[in-house]
Amino acid sequence: MVKRAESLGATFADLRLYDVETLSILVTESQRQVSSLGREVGGSLRVLLNGNWGYSHFTDPSMDNVDLAVRSAFGDEKVNIVMLPPVKKSVEIKQEKPLNKSPLEVAQDMEKLKGEILSSEPRAKNVNVRFNMLKLHKEYYSNEDREIVTDYSLMSVSVGVTAREGDIIASARVSTSTFLGYPLEVFNVNEMILNTLKRRISNQLRGKPPKGGEHEVILAPDVVGVFSHEALGHLAEADLAVNGILGNLRGKKIAQDYVTVVDSGRAVGPMAQGITEFDDEGIEARDVKIVDSGVVSEFLVDRYYSAYLGQRPTGNGRAEDFRHPVLIRMRNTFMLPGDWGKDELIREVKHGYLLVSPLGGQTSPDGTFQFGIQEGYVIEDGEVTEPLRNTGISGYTLETLTKITGVSKDFDMWPGYCGKGGQSVPVGTGGPFIKVKVKVGGVE
Repeated sequence: MVKRAESLGATFADLRLYDVETLSILVTESQRQVSSLGREVGGSLRVLLNGNWGYSHFTDPSMDNVDLAVRSAFGDEKVNIVMLPPVKKSVEIKQEKPLNKSPLEVAQDMEKLKGEILSSEPRAKNVNVRFNMLKLHKEYYSNEDREIVTDYSLMSVSVGVTAREGDIIASARVSTSTFLGYPLEVFNVNEMILNTLKRRISNQLRGKPPKGGEHEVILAPDVVGVFSHEALGHLAEADLAVNGILGNLRGKKIAQDYVTVVDSGRAVGPMAQGITEFDDEGIEARDVKIVDSGVVSEFLVDRYYSAYLGQRPTGNGRAEDFRHPVLIRMRNTFMLPGDWGKDELIREVKHGYLLVSPLGGQTSPDGTFQFGIQEGYVIEDGEVTEPLRNTGISGYTLETLTKITGVSKDFDMWPGYCGKGGQSVPVGTGGPFIKVKVKVGGVE
């Protein structure tokens, strides 16, 4: 297909082939169902003809798909991309604990986990337990003589709980996901989930809302990761950055020397599920320092923006599946650790808050952000005291970065999914504990 596209005048052509197996199991108090089980095979052809992109996707490959892609190439004839040297490589991310259970056996494991949650937390009223598996075989071919084959699997267990005590309603969720195999065998998932949910539910039922206003806070790795991804990472995606608030700040200092934020395709932790040795444009993934020692350094690019900005390719072109076009997307986004101990940072806070886990949120292109917090605590005279509930933080990304005054040696990564352009892809987020001033809000 690639050679056929060349013969029809394409200066560049690449082919993506996908073979994907999925399994999704949902267990609630009233039902147990396999909501997804199957295999899908398909592909996508992209051509560059007379400075315009053309596309076709298919489940049954034929030369008609080439003609369709070529006929669809129209536009302003201004597309220019980086071309790369030949590569032939196979990438397999091996599992430590492959899934060797039937869907029924997995459903029984999820049912058991649900029962343990209800037994350990009698105030729980609604429990949802979901298992997801995504097994991918991807092939990439281009007329640069690039041939890349990738095989890996992602598996996750996610739990959401709602509890009630009197007039107070609390909700909490916990997710774990890994490329290492069946999460219940890779980690001590049941114990971690039970302890975390029980703690968060209890804290929210007895906690008090924080005092509103700007406060000194300690953000835990989970919150730092969401901030790094949502409030900064999206602003560094080149298609947004060129006309966004970071566009004119390259080379300029926006934070202290100890603040470095990285986007990486490496397996920087067992739950860093944004692993991408080669992206969906056949480009080798490399670490990108969005902020390097406080200075805006690089943006995340695809082939087009690599040429447009004159920046070395980063490997940030990703697509949800063969039906979707490649977009500039994050992989594993995190802040690098520093020199402080976590307890040292907490002792520095006279009155403030320790914010441990986020719960939803939103950001805007102008850099404003707002996140909910599902687990947090009051800090008084350097000591962690009572729990919080109904807590949120907000701020402006560039201003918040200037207010980071401490970064810990501790580091952790968490899994997530990122949405953009109607597509969702697996990502990892994380970092150290940091000390910073932000607006904290609470609702009685």
